[in-house]
Amino acid sequence: MPLDNPADLFLYELSGAYDAERKTNQLVGEILGHTEQSPLAQVLRAQQQQGRQKIQNLETCFAMMEAEPDDVPSMATEGLRAEFQQFLGQTPGMEAVEIFTVDAETRLAHLGIAAYQALIDKALLMGEVQCAQILRTNLVQQQENAGTFERISHELGQRVSMNA
Repeated sequence: MPLDNPADLFLYELSGAYDAERKTNQLVGEILGHTEQSPLAQVLRAQQQQGRQKIQNLETCFAMMEAEPDDVPSMATEGLRAEFQQFLGQTPGMEAVEIFTVDAETRLAHLGIAAYQALIDKALLMGEVQCAQILRTNLVQQQENAGTFERISHELGQRVSMNA
């Protein structure tokens, strides 16, 4: 896809966000397989449901623009998945898996926040107000996820330091 104008760039970045959401949802599913016995599992299942909604929201934006997502891989998400796989190769205990998971989810949420802020700005500049509103919904969910995982990280840190 040639990137000849701001609209092309917007669709390119929207495609990257779409790939990131899809891969993040897959990664959450993989993580759930390793944390099913953890209290964190309930939070991850809720996040996975939110992820499906964010994917649908992005598909709605594409439909409004009469476009299809291009193949724009999210290298950051792929990198975090590779990190998780490498980490699991160290046969960590459940507590370490929980801490690693929370840290990874926090990083993903902050990457998503930055991506959605940029997409919202571009959508508004292009006059795509409805799409911007949908993207804002995704942004708010990302911000809530970041807050949730930051809180859990603090709680895990307290629990670990009390057990040390």
